[in-house]
Amino acid sequence: MLIRTTSGQRLTAENRPPGCPTHSAGRFRLRADGSSRFDRHHHDFDEFWFVMAGTGTISVGESVLQVQPGDIIYTPADTDHDVLAVTSVQDLEVFWLSWSLPQGASGQHLHRTLADAAKHLVPAQTAAL
Repeated sequence: MLIRTTSGQRLTAENRPPGCPTHSAGRFRLRADGSSRFDRHHHDFDEFWFVMAGTGTISVGESVLQVQPGDIIYTPADTDHDVLAVTSVQDLEVFWLSWSLPQGASGQHLHRTLADAAKHLVPAQTAAL
């Protein structure tokens, strides 16, 4: 069954098919020109990211990771994660998936500080050619 067809749509509780256990899924793009914004956040549920295009630097908990197409990142509930940089001349494109929510979960981005909630610029850090 085809659920969503365009890059601007995402799967949510409001539009998922009956019986679908996924909380949310979709994709986001961070531009290679350094003009995108992202927030350091965590969730009260687990989340997976799949890197579709581009390369970048992300943080998951205390780890800083270099990611590339084909990488799968697992972020357990209550683990801060962030995108620190786009490191390719191509935009960083990521598909995310979160499964069903635990009882009482908010289903939202959660922030430990006001600074985390403020979306920061994600710099471009490409090597000079």
